[in-house]
Amino acid sequence: MATELDLLRQEFSEGKYASIPGDLEAFIDKNRDSIHRFRDEVLGRMPGVVPTDALAIKWYVLQIRSINPVHEIKEELGEIEQEIWIQGERNRRSPDRLKIAREWCARHAPGWRDHRVLAIIYVLERDLDHYVEVLNRKRA
Repeated sequence: MATELDLLRQEFSEGKYASIPGDLEAFIDKNRDSIHRFRDEVLGRMPGVVPTDALAIKWYVLQIRSINPVHEIKEELGEIEQEIWIQGERNRRSPDRLKIAREWCARHAPGWRDHRVLAIIYVLERDLDHYVEVLNRKRA
C-alpha cells in the first residue's frame, strides 16, 4: 500500500508540482523579514529548539499554509471542475455544478489543502540548502 510520501514522490516525478519551486522561492523572498523574525521571536524562545533558518522556513510555511493563494485556488478549482465533469459523464446529464462544488468542498477541501501543504514541504526538503540561500541573499 502506497504511503502519502510515495504519492508525493510519484506526483513530483510526474511534474504535478512544477510550479511549487518558483512559488516557494518568491514566497521566501517576499517574506524574508517575517521568516527571520519568526526564527528569532518564536523558535528562538522554544526550549530545546535550535532556531535554524531551515526550520524557520518550514515552520513558517506550516503556519501560513499557502505560498501562492491565487495559484492554489486555481488548482483547487481545477479539481472541482474535474469532479463536475466526472459526475456529468457518470450520470449522462448536465451536472448541478453548484451542488457538486459544495459537496467537493465539504468532502475534499481540507484534505486537499493538507496534501498541498505537505507537497510544499516535500519540495522544500528536496532542495533545502537552496531555499536557505534564498532566505539569506541580499535583496536586489
